[in-house]
Amino acid sequence: MLKNKKAQVGETATWIIATVVLVVILIVFLFISISLSKIKSLKADIKANSEDTTDWISLKTEMAYSINPENKNRIELWISKEGIHDEQ
Repeated sequence: MLKNKKAQVGETATWIIATVVLVVILIVFLFISISLSKIKSLKADIKANSEDTTDWISLKTEMAYSINPENKNRIELWISKEGIHDEQ
């Protein structure tokens, strides 16, 4: 029988190192994702029981204006084409 098991030890060490590297990459990815989600959170007062769709559309429109004011004309043109509500 062979008493030399260097190949088996080498392969095991490779898998252990690869597993540790993958776990570290996953932890870094999760940390970055959590920190980005805190930065890009949108805060809006949305009424859960509101049945009036006009208020809901107005709220979304105002939120879109606050996110990117450069697209205000494009948004208003889209709304007027859809006939969703009158311009204010």
